[in-house]
Amino acid sequence: MNKRISLLLLIAILLGSLGVSAVSAQDATDLSLWVFVDRHGLFMQNQAARWNEVNPDRPINLTYEQIDYTQMHDNLLASLLVGMGAPDLADIEISKFATFTKGDIQLIELDDAIEPYRGDIIETRLAPYVANGHNYGIDYHLGSFVMYYNTGILSAAGVDVDSIRTWDDYIEAGKKVTQDTNGDGTPDVYMASVETSGVMTARGIMLMMGGGAYDAEGNLILNSEANVKALQFVQDLVHVHGIARPTSGGEHHSPDHFLDLVEGRIASLWMPQWYMTRFPDNMSSQLAAVEVIRPMPIFEEGGYTTTMGGGTGTAITNQIDPSKIELAKEFLAFAKLTYEANVALWTDLGFDPMRVDVYDDPALLITMDDFSGEVPFEYIKAGLANVAPEYTGPYYPEIATIMQTTMMYELIENKKSPQEVLDAAIAELQAMGADVGG
Repeated sequence: MNKRISLLLLIAILLGSLGVSAVSAQDATDLSLWVFVDRHGLFMQNQAARWNEVNPDRPINLTYEQIDYTQMHDNLLASLLVGMGAPDLADIEISKFATFTKGDIQLIELDDAIEPYRGDIIETRLAPYVANGHNYGIDYHLGSFVMYYNTGILSAAGVDVDSIRTWDDYIEAGKKVTQDTNGDGTPDVYMASVETSGVMTARGIMLMMGGGAYDAEGNLILNSEANVKALQFVQDLVHVHGIARPTSGGEHHSPDHFLDLVEGRIASLWMPQWYMTRFPDNMSSQLAAVEVIRPMPIFEEGGYTTTMGGGTGTAITNQIDPSKIELAKEFLAFAKLTYEANVALWTDLGFDPMRVDVYDDPALLITMDDFSGEVPFEYIKAGLANVAPEYTGPYYPEIATIMQTTMMYELIENKKSPQEVLDAAIAELQAMGADVGG
């Protein structure tokens, strides 16, 4: 036998005895990733390990760097503008994504990598990361809006949480829940609170009514009739129906708001599924134990049943070595869109998956003591009959800032009309150079 062949055979035998295949012993392809959430980086490394198990002939060595939210996005933008220093892959938060799709887009198109999975996922979740007809990012979750109810407060007011199906039902229930328990003439328990320096309260309603910032064709629709109706609805919850008040601290991540929830001053709120983690992490276990999740109320039969909020799209930058592009694209879809990956989105990150077919997987259908011993995914899935899409555009980040700094405060605290605050926002965008149409 040829000595070289004998040597190779001996190596193969030794590797086999060590549980290592000759194929897996080859050099792995290095991929770098920037994240602003450490858990995202760990998730992607776990997915790389899974990739290597399934694809031993094409192993990946994924390394990530976690950088502060603002600094990471600033660094990424600067690196792309100067043409050097960017990672192979990068997480880009939804409100920042449009910043990276203005002018010459320096991200890699992902259409062909996503295509095999389109029939399995809720495709509207791809919409925020589309520009010029192409997809440039894949999210970590669906982020569907759900209702969070304090059953202790509702039950004490004689309200059955499962009797609330429409927004009219919600308002009537809110009138029973909202009450003055101190006898000073001012309610101290409210059905809900409305953010005045946050976007989620209004954005969820705007999208469910068919509005939002942009439409599917990329037109700015901020002052549309749908948005006027949505903001009127939100304003009326406070000033007409009297079942809501401005959120303490301005938004739903304020410590003051958490305290309101813990001390029983706010009975419900609508937020994306990922807000589930805030109850055990930021509030008391006693509160988490009486909270339940239910689908969003609907405005009309056949209308949207929920929408999506927040998100982070992982993109591939054009500074990646061209020889790595196809592997990186295939891996990214594998890490985010496969069945196994979507199960891991829940088990590893606690996020609602983009694939509804995994919602019947035993790994997801678990009871949770934090939510009254129920199975939350039964209710999350029940609300996904008709998910309202959200489209982004070049001034999406600026719109979010306007909503946070002036629009919602003027609407709720200063009682300005929806048309007035939306027109003011349009004028501000126009001064920035935005194409506001007509």
